[in-house]
Amino acid sequence: MQRILIIDDDAVTAAIYRALLEKRGYLVEVSSNGASGFQRVIESRPDGLLLDLMLPDNNGLQLLKSLRDLGYLDNVPVIVYTNAYVPQMVQPAHEAGATCVLDKSILTPLRLLEAFRDSLPVTA
Repeated sequence: MQRILIIDDDAVTAAIYRALLEKRGYLVEVSSNGASGFQRVIESRPDGLLLDLMLPDNNGLQLLKSLRDLGYLDNVPVIVYTNAYVPQMVQPAHEAGATCVLDKSILTPLRLLEAFRDSLPVTA
């Protein structure tokens, strides 16, 4: 079973996406801030991340850069999403190591599932 870590300070959004991903067979864990999310990544080494860019204690882009700097997470897909979606955020997020960048305000459950399906390796 593939493991997904959601790092998002919005408990309602995180719960919705957690339930969606769990219904599709993923094992999902949620961290509500950047510091705990960073620690959970190190401890649990998830197969994929769903990362909000707007976190209260840590800029999501900086968190993503820090995670990618660890080296052993280079192949872990990171789906970045944010309510503050603006064109000038897409390129920096990709440069920081995002697999794809999604706009929370128009994100559908189907699009999120497609993003993980397209990013995660197929398991038997």
